[in-house]
Amino acid sequence: MPTTIGLASLGCSKNLVDSEVMLGLLTQAGYEVTHDYRDADVIIVNTCAFIGPAKEESINTILELAKFKEDGRCAALVVTGCLAQRYSKDLVAELPEVDAVIGVDQYPHIVSVLERLPGRPGAALRAVERRPLPTDYSFPRVVTTPPHSVYLKIAEGCDRRCTFCIIPAIRGRQRSRTIESIIAEARQLAEQGAKELNLISQDTTWYGKDLPEPADLPALLRALNQVDGIRWIRPLYNHPVRFTDDLIDTIAQLDHVCNYIDMPLQHITDRMLTAMNRETTRRETVRLIGRMRASIHGLALRTTFIVGFPGETDEDFEELYDFVAETRFDRLGVFPYSPEEGTPAVRYPDQVPDDVTQERRARLMELQREISLARNQAYVGRSVEVLVDEVNPTDGTAVGRTEADAPEVDNEVLLTGAGLTPGDFVRATIIDALEYDLVGRVEKRLNQVQVEVKVEK
Repeated sequence: MPTTIGLASLGCSKNLVDSEVMLGLLTQAGYEVTHDYRDADVIIVNTCAFIGPAKEESINTILELAKFKEDGRCAALVVTGCLAQRYSKDLVAELPEVDAVIGVDQYPHIVSVLERLPGRPGAALRAVERRPLPTDYSFPRVVTTPPHSVYLKIAEGCDRRCTFCIIPAIRGRQRSRTIESIIAEARQLAEQGAKELNLISQDTTWYGKDLPEPADLPALLRALNQVDGIRWIRPLYNHPVRFTDDLIDTIAQLDHVCNYIDMPLQHITDRMLTAMNRETTRRETVRLIGRMRASIHGLALRTTFIVGFPGETDEDFEELYDFVAETRFDRLGVFPYSPEEGTPAVRYPDQVPDDVTQERRARLMELQREISLARNQAYVGRSVEVLVDEVNPTDGTAVGRTEADAPEVDNEVLLTGAGLTPGDFVRATIIDALEYDLVGRVEKRLNQVQVEVKVEK
C-alpha cells in the first residue's frame, strides 16, 4: 500500500483549508506527508478553476507533477478541487496520467478514495457527486500556514448568482456550519497556537441563513470573541448585500474582531451592477460605506473591482475611477474580466477588447498606488500594534502586519528589533512608508492581556 503523500494546493484560501483537511485525514490514517514529490507514492493536486489563468495553472501543475510517475516513486496521481469538479470527464478522457478525479464534496473521503484506486492503466476513478457537509464538521487538519494565523472555513457554496462567476455551479448552494462546530474548531486551533482567525466562505455576510436553526454572522462573531487565546478575528469575503447595522455594530464593539472589512464591490455604476446581478446600487453602496466609517473607529476597508466587464463603457469606467478617487479605499484589488463558459456574462454582447481592459486596470491600480502611499505616509510617527509573521534568523529583522492587513493580500510592516518570534504581538513606531509597506521600529512586546480595547465613536 502506498504510504507517502505529496500534495499541491492551488487557488484560494478556501481550497487551502480543503487541502489541510485532506492532509489531516491522511495523516490520521497512517500516511506520511512529504514536500519532495520525488519521494511521494501518491501525488494529489487540489485545483482551482475560478478564472482562465487559474485553470491554466492547474493543468500545467498536473502535467508537471505527472512526470514524477516516471522520474520518481509516484504510483498514482489524484486530481481534486474545482477543476476536477467542473471538468472531471475531460480530465479522465484527456489525461491518462491521472488515476483519480474527485469533486469538491469528496475531499473528506480522500482516504477511501486512495483505497479504491484501480491500480491499472486507463482505469481512472471518477468520483464527483454532491454531498452535504457533516453536521459537526469534525475533521482533523494539518495547518500549512504559520500556526499563529489560520483560516477557518465557516460555510461552503454560494446562493448568489453573479453573472460572471462560476463558483455556485462548482461548489453548489450555501451550506453553513453550525456555530458549535466552528467554536469547537476555533478552540482546537487556539490550543495549537492560533492567535488570528481569518473567517472564509464564498459569502460570509450570508452565513447561517440556511441552517435548520438560523444563525447569523454577528452571533458567530460574538461567540468567537470569547475563545481564549484568539486575539484577532477577521471575516473575509463579505458581500455588501445584507451587511446589516447589527453586523457593523458588532464589529465596532467586539475587542477581538478586527476593525477591517473585506467587501468585494466589483463595480459602482448601476448599469454594471445590474448586468453583474450584484443586487445593489451605487446609492446603497455609498450609504453602507458611510455607516461603516461612521461607526467603526479606525476602519480599514478593502475591496475589489472588475474592469472590462461586457458592456462597460468609457463612461462606466470613468465613474468607477472617480468613485475610487473619492472613497479612498485602504486596500484595493483590480481584476480584468475573465469570460467563463457556463456563466451568463460570457454570452453578453459588447465584450470589451483585452487591450482596453488592461489599460483600465493599469489606470485604476496607479490611482490606488497613490492613495495607498498617502495613507501609509500618514502612519509615520504613529505607534501601532503588529503581529509578527516571519523573522530572518540572520539579522533578526522581521515582517508583520497591522490589524488593517489580512495575510497574503495586504500590506506588511518591515520591523527592526531583537529577539522576535513569529506569532509575537509587538508595539512598533512607524518610521517610514512605501507604497504598499510600512517600516517600523519595535518598542515592546505585547502579551495576550494587553490587547487594546476598541474605542467607540
